[in-house]
Amino acid sequence: MTISVNDIDEMISDSIKAVRQGFKILKIKVGKDSRKDIERITAIRQAVGSGIRLRIDANQGWSPKEAIRMIRTLEDAGVDMELVEQPVSAYDFEGMKLVTAQVNTPILADESVFSTDDAIRLVQERAADMINIKLMKTGGIHEALKICAIAESFHVECMIGCMLESKIAVSAAAHLAAGKSIITRADLDGPLLCREDPYDGGPVYAGSRIIMNKANGIGITGVPVFG
Repeated sequence: MTISVNDIDEMISDSIKAVRQGFKILKIKVGKDSRKDIERITAIRQAVGSGIRLRIDANQGWSPKEAIRMIRTLEDAGVDMELVEQPVSAYDFEGMKLVTAQVNTPILADESVFSTDDAIRLVQERAADMINIKLMKTGGIHEALKICAIAESFHVECMIGCMLESKIAVSAAAHLAAGKSIITRADLDGPLLCREDPYDGGPVYAGSRIIMNKANGIGITGVPVFG
């Protein structure tokens, strides 16, 4: 479950609520105010305890030196982070490489990888430890499979993510994740953030679990008719 950037008390409340709903992995959005980011992350870790995995998403919000300083500070404070996502600008491959080399926490590339060319450059330069694949970035399953193949060749694990799209696209992403062992993590909470689910069929989104079905294709059997 994604925890959006807000006042610290609200982020703590949202985190505790998600844990009570059964989520054992939280993605903490930061990067808007680096002076408060350490406080946000530390406070959430204290609130949810050590048994919850924290993924930190800086959304390109830090400079390379800032990212190194902040991640090291959190590491030294014992704030166990599963990964840090896109700490620096998408086009700053040198900065990503520097951060990856200077910290112990795994670095996940998101906005840095849209295409197969991006993926090849990233793995060849060792600019990140992992790649976040999103169907809306790659343009669909076909290109996403190519990125998976590149990652497999270099033994680079992948996450499958989403961009707040509807259940149709996220269902396709769930099938991709289920079919590719190189995809070891999923961040597919988009449908849970929608007020309504207008589609029939597809995987069932039951709290923190995505339950696949045996229907053909991605399993969607009905779509709403507008107008």
